[in-house]
Amino acid sequence: MGVSPAVRLERDRATFPAMNVDEILVWREWLRLHELVWDPLPQFWLALRAGQPGAQPQAGDKFDYNVRIGTGKDPGASFRANIRQMAIAVTQQRLDAVGFQGDQPTIFEVKRRVTAAQIGQVLAYLATWTTTKLTATPPVGRLVGADFDENALHLLQQTGLQLDIAPVNFSILSPYNTAPTNPNL
Repeated sequence: MGVSPAVRLERDRATFPAMNVDEILVWREWLRLHELVWDPLPQFWLALRAGQPGAQPQAGDKFDYNVRIGTGKDPGASFRANIRQMAIAVTQQRLDAVGFQGDQPTIFEVKRRVTAAQIGQVLAYLATWTTTKLTATPPVGRLVGADFDENALHLLQQTGLQLDIAPVNFSILSPYNTAPTNPNL
């Protein structure tokens, strides 16, 4: 039997911490197709994220990953500061990726199969972002998947969210497949 997909995608899992291995494959294919049209993250975004916990985007990065927004739930002063911070973070909304074209932020939700549930997630993220005024320009939402539920198409049309399909051969996730999953390895 071959090495597990999680082990074969270890480097990518560190780069895209909010994504499962199948979502990483979708995102990598989407990046291959679309990354060049995205701007590096603006300086104001890098400054905003510098004071937040977790991995920090760097100058020149085009996307920020595992971004947490919203208030989260504070368990209270009887807990140590690090425990409180962790509890707040895990109860906040978690965005797969954020990118910018000029000053226009885009929230990305990446799934193997896009359904109405992901549309609802992105709408909640957009509402939270706008309410908390993270940026002067309200964000737009974009769903990225290898497949989609046709019953959700009317929701996409009504909400104005964009859907990008990134075709992926998921057979490389089989533990019996010995093909490399990362050309950089």
